[in-house]
Amino acid sequence: MSLSNLLIIFSSSFMALFPVINPLGNGFVVNGFFTDLDPQQRKAAIQKLTLNFIMIGVGTLVIGHLFLLIFGLAIPVIQLGGGILICKTAMELLGDSGSSDKEEASKNVDGFRWKNIEQKIFYPITFPISIGPGSISVIFTLMASASVKGKLLQTGINYLVIALVIICMAAIFYVFLSQGQRFIQKLGPVGNQIINKLVAFFTFCIGIQISVTGISQIFHLNIL
Repeated sequence: MSLSNLLIIFSSSFMALFPVINPLGNGFVVNGFFTDLDPQQRKAAIQKLTLNFIMIGVGTLVIGHLFLLIFGLAIPVIQLGGGILICKTAMELLGDSGSSDKEEASKNVDGFRWKNIEQKIFYPITFPISIGPGSISVIFTLMASASVKGKLLQTGINYLVIALVIICMAAIFYVFLSQGQRFIQKLGPVGNQIINKLVAFFTFCIGIQISVTGISQIFHLNIL
């Protein structure tokens, strides 16, 4: 296989995954969870999230089809279920009062807040917010297009290129989360809350979009 073909696979995979994963937009949502953490806790949370991100993305690439076969699941069902989870998470973010009371913020920074965030790093922060059913369905589609019948080595190399794209997405996400706090601090508490509510609303809409896409494929409807 020529280098030009590998570059085509890389660029097409990047362009397909970037708008779905949306590391910049989703970074605002994730920043809402990490607002009250101190720098050390925030760094640890971002590192765990990035590792989970890579594990889910590359894991889907390696054994995703096997899991679908074992549990008898179809991608539209995953889209429907994942969309509902995203809507649920967005509703929780919309319902959060976002109190700026100093005493409450101090309590949050102490153990309880960190333990609460630590429990949420995999679900719902990594899945389905950071990398969700839409991303997984795109990865499955890329796998299908990168598979070469009768050429296992070439297929494996193509999959490695897709894995590299997933790692690049995780790196972009990591950089944005690491530097995003400076931008959020400039906005101030009121501006930050406005951004969080707007992003939570759009996240809710994305959840509905993914759910409707799943429903339309399950029932063979032309809804959108």
